Amino acid sequence: MGNLMDAPITAKKTEFHNLANLSIGISEMQGWRTEMEDSHIVTKMPSLPDHILFGVFDGHGGHGAAEYAAKHLVSVIESIPEYKAYVASEDKDPNALGNAMSSAFLKLDRQLHEHQHGTNGGDISGCTSVTCMLTPQHFVCANAGDSRCVLGRDTVIPLSQDHKPDKAIEEQRILKAGGSVQWKRVDGDLAVSRAFGDFEYKKRNDLSQMEQKVTCFPDITIVQRTDKDEVLILACDGLWDVMTSPAAVDYVREIVQSGERDVKLIAEEMLDIALLNDSKDNISVIVAAFPKLFESAPGGGGVQGRRQKRGTRDPNYHGNLDDDEALSPPGQVVFNDSFEEQQRTAMRNSNWRTAEGADGEESSGNTMDTGSDSNGTKDQASSSTASSSSSNAAPTNTPTGSAKVSV
Repeated sequence: MGNLMDAPITAKKTEFHNLANLSIGISEMQGWRTEMEDSHIVTKMPSLPDHILFGVFDGHGGHGAAEYAAKHLVSVIESIPEYKAYVASEDKDPNALGNAMSSAFLKLDRQLHEHQHGTNGGDISGCTSVTCMLTPQHFVCANAGDSRCVLGRDTVIPLSQDHKPDKAIEEQRILKAGGSVQWKRVDGDLAVSRAFGDFEYKKRNDLSQMEQKVTCFPDITIVQRTDKDEVLILACDGLWDVMTSPAAVDYVREIVQSGERDVKLIAEEMLDIALLNDSKDNISVIVAAFPKLFESAPGGGGVQGRRQKRGTRDPNYHGNLDDDEALSPPGQVVFNDSFEEQQRTAMRNSNWRTAEGADGEESSGNTMDTGSDSNGTKDQASSSTASSSSSNAAPTNTPTGSAKVSV
């Protein structure tokens, strides 16, 4: 990921999209790292325009793998025979879609290997990948690594589980492939156990892609959509290192209750609060808001009001500030001491920091799971790289290779 700088780069790259009746805010920040290695994608699927693909790709060892994944994942999915069969089917079985996404991850990694060992031979980077395909009926999440996807409705539903080397099922595979887990890292070095790239850990020709020390084979989680859905959040570990999944959903709700309806600003505020809470990584977040999120939202100062309290001013904000109040340059974050302490106290009281075992709990391999429930616009595909029904219980993991959908 690179070394830390003396001060964070807090300028943000932010986008807004209105797709499938969703307001989608995307924001990324380089932060304390010397290089921005994240990429993302939000797009309609070409062959199924009512299917929206979200993805966050967190690079390490460079930005090449994340850029490649963001650029090529859609075309790879479209090329998969299982996906073509899914498109042609009438019932649109989400299990079939999950299988297609798993196959696409494997194919993309093979193509990345050819890319890195061909015309781009100097690139040895890797990246985690969390993606979610939103269909008219389901969320289908494919995850490899420690980026994360979470759904907020009247409860908080994790759509992914973190892949860390010291988790039992991950360590078992690593050891079987001839590796070791030291200091919670693969061979004492890599901090994630599933990723695109990282071909140094994928050299066993007698093993399949799924059996290597590090694999890109994703866990698949399927959850049925309901009218209670409020917000879908995908982010890299720059957010999750300092914020639990329930806290992230609660935080989005808190911003909305402060009067904010601009999902771009909600996404930006998520970055700022992660930075305030000592995130030292690149930070990227996608916030997809369903209409229910804004029901009965009161008026108020919203994100701009929060920035006003911190002494941070957006150039487009025309609220009243005291003449002698210090303002930071646009894009920078300068926190007022008293407000910072209030925020830290609130975070501690709300369990903002990730407790061991609170999130990213161990999964049991490739799973297909489900819950039992049933102002400018941009309607084109977007990808960005670093350089430019009644139950609401959380999904239950099923054994490796199995699939279960309750409707």
